[in-house]
Amino acid sequence: MTLKVDVETVDPVRRRLAVEVPAEEVSIELEKAYADLGRAAKVPGFRPGRVPRGVLERMFGDRVRAEVFGKLIQQSYSEAVEGQQLPVVGQPEIVTEQAQPGAALRYSATVEVKPEVVVDNYTGLEVERPLAPITDADVDASLERLRQSLAQLHPIADRQQAQVADVVTLDYEARIDGRLVGRGESRDVEIGLNGFPSEFDQHLLNARVGDDLDFSANYAADHPLSDVAGKTVQFRVHVHRLSRKELPTLDDEFAKDHGESSTLEELRQRIRAQLEAAAARRADEAVRGAVLTALSKDHDIPVPHALIQRRTQALIEDVWHEWQQQRIIPKNESEAIARLREELEPRAREQVKISLLLEAIAQQEHIDVTDDDIETRITALASEAGAAGDRMRALYRDTEARRQLRARLLQARAIDVVVERAHVTTVHAATNVAEPAESR
Repeated sequence: MTLKVDVETVDPVRRRLAVEVPAEEVSIELEKAYADLGRAAKVPGFRPGRVPRGVLERMFGDRVRAEVFGKLIQQSYSEAVEGQQLPVVGQPEIVTEQAQPGAALRYSATVEVKPEVVVDNYTGLEVERPLAPITDADVDASLERLRQSLAQLHPIADRQQAQVADVVTLDYEARIDGRLVGRGESRDVEIGLNGFPSEFDQHLLNARVGDDLDFSANYAADHPLSDVAGKTVQFRVHVHRLSRKELPTLDDEFAKDHGESSTLEELRQRIRAQLEAAAARRADEAVRGAVLTALSKDHDIPVPHALIQRRTQALIEDVWHEWQQQRIIPKNESEAIARLREELEPRAREQVKISLLLEAIAQQEHIDVTDDDIETRITALASEAGAAGDRMRALYRDTEARRQLRARLLQARAIDVVVERAHVTTVHAATNVAEPAESR
């Protein structure tokens, strides 16, 4: 298609295209449209294929013109973007300026594009590597978790009322102002060691098998689950049964049976090595997070709104999927989504900004990701997926999925470059004795 295209820079992330399609091409498309219509149209008083052009224009002219001009705009816009090599990231705002038979088609298209980013400060960043020393308490806690996971439950038959250290099998629902925020069925809850607030345990004490309980519990402001932190949660609980926990003895036999070790001391050494490796990984991840934070702080770049919206929607879908897994049902779906959008948009903006910075660093450093690199990564992902490996491979036969994987690999390599050139100081972090999993 022969086009006349002028490009105007509106701001760093927007371009306005002034597009003109010649009158001759408009006329050709209109002729084709009326010819096709004439062969198919059924008009009373005329044989098929014999309907005069004037009749077709009078009866179907508005529809034909709308379809032809819409088609021409769509095709010419795509050609204009490709011809100008614009990195478009959103849908265009089209303003039609002239669209009539016998004349050129003129319109403007304003669209967001990726900004031209130059990262000029990514070498020698000063960051800390917070490495937590592994203590005997950490080893003890990990060993105790293994022991607890192997506990056997024995039904309590000589009483019906719950006591401290009993394991209560129960159903529960958790609500905030009527909104469901948590649910569990046939859940085993040990009184005094379950991750719920202490008030939850207090209401379970002396509860009888078959009881239905209604009570509220206050969550601490620093609770790791943001949707219940600092809030009062109303619980409805049904008690099914009581059990007593029997724990295995921590000795050399335990180490042989459950720890792939000859002695308990050897098992402790294995656990310490595993915890030290995990602490090193967390420290390295902290370094990567620190360099990204420093990059973002040092570079003020424009971020296209379309990319922010796209990333926000992805984050919302992640949260929504998590809620479905936990059987959390918002009382008002539209209000919940609006609240999530408001909460998650700042995070989405930061993530998009960092992605643009890493993409620019990869370009400046001439970093490349080959098809072989992608296949190697897919093979690794399929291996990690185990029985779902074939589905993983099928997923990455999709062009868009492969493009996203390539982008992630490119960004990871860009981060590696920044980390390698950073000034990293290892500092001692607070020891992190593992705690029981938090619950609602």
